[in-house]
Amino acid sequence: MVSIDTLPHGKVGTICEFKDKVVGSRLIELGLYPGKKLQILRKAPFGGALYIKSEQQSFALGLKEAKTVFATID
Repeated sequence: MVSIDTLPHGKVGTICEFKDKVVGSRLIELGLYPGKKLQILRKAPFGGALYIKSEQQSFALGLKEAKTVFATID
């Protein structure tokens, strides 16, 4: 299990848990909940946002928030 900011570019992972309840509840509202698959599309340089894709939706997630989301690599 790794935080999604460390997922390799292009790899698919499955969300396992959220370490921050506030971030977790916000992501659940967006449809990103434990058990959902996601893929890292792009990482902005210098600690910028991560662009992720889950099913047919794409999201931008700040690095600080991404460090609180843990996933397994598929």
